[in-house]
Amino acid sequence: CDRAHNKTLTLVELKPKTGRYHQLRRHMAWDCDAPIVGDYIYDIGMRAQLMRDEGLCLCSTRVTLEHPYFNSEKGRQIYEDMAQEDRHPGGGLWFSEHDDKVMVTAFIDLPDKFNELMSETRKRPRSRSNGNNSS
Repeated sequence: CDRAHNKTLTLVELKPKTGRYHQLRRHMAWDCDAPIVGDYIYDIGMRAQLMRDEGLCLCSTRVTLEHPYFNSEKGRQIYEDMAQEDRHPGGGLWFSEHDDKVMVTAFIDLPDKFNELMSETRKRPRSRSNGNNSS
């Protein structure tokens, strides 16, 4: 990604199917050669050091998990007896036909620091090309 080398920030949405320790951080740094801003561990070339004082710029805005109680024998019966409107359709509790499990989904808005970070970088003067466009 040439933009990572030009101190350009890009807001990226990643949708992992499973969670592994540092999976997204390693993938962005090693496979995409575009480390996450503020990543002290995987930013080997120090390209993501811009605005490191803002902390690691990685946030989960949605997570879905198997509900720990409603998938127990007692909990499943309570879930099945629950009124549909109490299950929070469109979020909250829902039943996965595929997995035969009660799932819970939690959402948050993207924290303000991400939009502020993108706004600040848009205001910065862009570095001038040295005339060697290899596009």
